[in-house]
Amino acid sequence: MPAAIGAALIGELALGATAELVVGYAVVTVGTVALQYGVQALLGSDKRADHQVTVRQAVAPRRRVLGQAKLGGVIFALETLKFNDTNTVLYRGAVHCVGPVQILQYWFGDVKTGLGAGSGGFVPDSVYQGKVVIEGHAGTEDQPASAALLKLPYWTDAMRLKGLCYSVVVATPLKKGSQIFPEGAPDVRLLVAGAPSYDPRTGGYAYTDNAALLLLDYLMHDSGYGLARDEIDLPSFVALADVCDEPVALVVPDPNGATTEPRYRSWGSYDYTEPRSDVLGRLLAACDGEIYEDAEGRVAVRGGRWQPPTFTITERMILGWDQLEEGDEAYNTFTRIKHTYTDPWHDHQPTEGDPWDDRAAQAVQGVIETERNFIRAPSHSQSRRLAKIAMAKGNPRFRLSGLRLSPAGLPAYGAPTVRLVLPSFGLDTTFAVMRGTLAMAGNALTGVKLDLIALDASAYAWDPAEEGARPPLPDTSN
Repeated sequence: MPAAIGAALIGELALGATAELVVGYAVVTVGTVALQYGVQALLGSDKRADHQVTVRQAVAPRRRVLGQAKLGGVIFALETLKFNDTNTVLYRGAVHCVGPVQILQYWFGDVKTGLGAGSGGFVPDSVYQGKVVIEGHAGTEDQPASAALLKLPYWTDAMRLKGLCYSVVVATPLKKGSQIFPEGAPDVRLLVAGAPSYDPRTGGYAYTDNAALLLLDYLMHDSGYGLARDEIDLPSFVALADVCDEPVALVVPDPNGATTEPRYRSWGSYDYTEPRSDVLGRLLAACDGEIYEDAEGRVAVRGGRWQPPTFTITERMILGWDQLEEGDEAYNTFTRIKHTYTDPWHDHQPTEGDPWDDRAAQAVQGVIETERNFIRAPSHSQSRRLAKIAMAKGNPRFRLSGLRLSPAGLPAYGAPTVRLVLPSFGLDTTFAVMRGTLAMAGNALTGVKLDLIALDASAYAWDPAEEGARPPLPDTSN
């Protein structure tokens, strides 16, 4: 295993470099509609649910779901066949994402249908009078061709669209001379659960929305970094996965009545052509995660919780530093964090949460706003917890840059936190290690260089009362 794997990945994150995997879909010709499914996908999920829009385009996006997501699609079939002398039957097919997935819900535009999870069927809602069918395909490799599309003269059994999750709408007239959809069929949106992910705690594959396991999935998947298991420090992912599963109490039960939720979940989709560092950044943000290189050059992860220091830096180890600054004036660059998450109770749309305020700093400096995107967090409580951590890390009490240590300081390299004791400066404080480098002379270690920010357990302590005001539920009475 090359020891440079971890360093290369971390370097890509630091530089914001892009690296894209090119794998193509096949060309599918449907009547006069010809679409080439290339390795592309709908861009990022900061805007209003781009991934929920149904489009027609010659080069279609490729999209993958981790956790859950509500998706529009790309139309690949749009045909009418004669039903009788005055009416026709509408056929419309749309690809939603790569599979395999579980289809949980079917929507017509903004209206949830009465169809249950699975492969679809006749839409039971009375307005459709049993005349509308939605056929759902989960994107397995062995899925058969669409029974509905086989009624078209040019569709064959070989056109299985294997590996693609897609839907087909078939609409017949309600009565002679009428149309079910006089203004055209509304877009089909699917709520889907992503493919099974590897869990090193069990050695098996299963659906999960555990933020650490989905991060691991992306690192291992061909559309991400394609890492082998021996290139990854799996125990570090096990530790973070356990943190993600910890129950957190909710002051206000969610609309399903739940009074707790897992600490860090991750929902959403990504495209195959966005910069990998962007996708990885969203996955890390969902769990306060940090990728680092372990002593064997493997990719490791930490974060999501306070880890008390196991090593103390004393004055006798210190060779010097570039800058030591005390934070209130220099580093309270913001006193309010406006944060965005994905709210399943608001149509899985990006939703702005109750801002996180540093009241003490606001009393001195006023309200200075910044924004944080936790778009893969599917709850207001989780987004608020992440905003609290971001406030502590963004406005440290002390920041120490370019701290140079003798070789005796080597245990601090790679540690998540350290204790720094400087009696001459009146300092005895815990710090988070933000970055570190080793100074070498040949094969001999000559020193360690670190950048530190003051951080303590209070950043991760959580009182359910800090949940704030969740956005009101939408009015569904009409």
